[in-house]
Amino acid sequence: MDQVKIGRFIAEMRKQQNLTQREFAEILGISDKTVSKWECGNGMPELSFMYPICNILKINLNELFSGEKLADADYKKKAEENMITLVKETENMKKNIVGGQVLGCVDTIEMDICEVHKTNVEFWSTIGNEFLGAAALPSWGGLFPSEDKLKLLGSFSDKKVLEIGCGNGHSMKYAADMGAAELWGLDISAKQIERAENFLKAQGINAKFVCSPMENKCELPNDYFDLVYSVYGIGWTTDLDKTFKHIHMYMKKGGVFVFGWSHPIHKCVSVENDKLIFSNSYFNEEWYCADMGDKKIMLSNRMLSTYINALADNGFVIEKLIEATDPEKAAASNNDFGRKALMLPTVFAIKARKV
Repeated sequence: MDQVKIGRFIAEMRKQQNLTQREFAEILGISDKTVSKWECGNGMPELSFMYPICNILKINLNELFSGEKLADADYKKKAEENMITLVKETENMKKNIVGGQVLGCVDTIEMDICEVHKTNVEFWSTIGNEFLGAAALPSWGGLFPSEDKLKLLGSFSDKKVLEIGCGNGHSMKYAADMGAAELWGLDISAKQIERAENFLKAQGINAKFVCSPMENKCELPNDYFDLVYSVYGIGWTTDLDKTFKHIHMYMKKGGVFVFGWSHPIHKCVSVENDKLIFSNSYFNEEWYCADMGDKKIMLSNRMLSTYINALADNGFVIEKLIEATDPEKAAASNNDFGRKALMLPTVFAIKARKV
């Protein structure tokens, strides 16, 4: 379905109704930024908005999906074509990924911070570890080379270390085993922190924990940590800029910050008939909700440049950007995910320093 054509059509029909973007958005109960995204071809209206849009613009669904006014002679043919396209795109949208896990039904949403926090806390407090699998050092997740090979974190010896999104504590054990002097963990889920505490205590490891969204300024000391890292944690933030701003505050001058997350190119490409097909726009940074078993998650797509620019804007100097695949792991997986990984990175990792 041609999002650019549909966006232009929405804009044209809106103007015919003498509506500004803001007026159109107010009738629908959404922001004018969302309308702008549609009209620029950077997203499609959710299903719940399609009938109201048609009523306001005095068009029908078939014309909306076609991106043009239709004569009676073209109507049936376009209806059949649009139905086939919708079925194909529904399947492609299910191929958005987080850490190698193919997501279920994916819907674009209006981001509400409270709702995002509530939904994601519920997921991680219940089935998150079992459903997604909890990547832990020395693994950076997916089919990415391990820390043992990359050595992004450097020496842990005698360092004060903070993990963002500490989960069940297994990465913190790795840090302790590597000689960290002091361990701290931050997580949005109190249940995850409880798991981490119990796990580390059983290993005879002492650690301090703070339960908070990473984008909030919380009870962590400023100018304190030598090393901050996150394994598949940073992407869950509702505000990347605030997250990096606060991490910068917690760190000592010269401290190192390393994080890894799903590479944004991977969600854009699906495998069809042994061919790689672009099924999502790389430039789409909308929020989405995805079914994960009987729970849901809410995340934002972000371009790689969004992470890099946010780091630079908040006082970090980027030392390394790693986009790589472990070819042996990818080949051994013998599935579509592995075949994609041999041609596209599944994960990226960035090493930055506070100056």
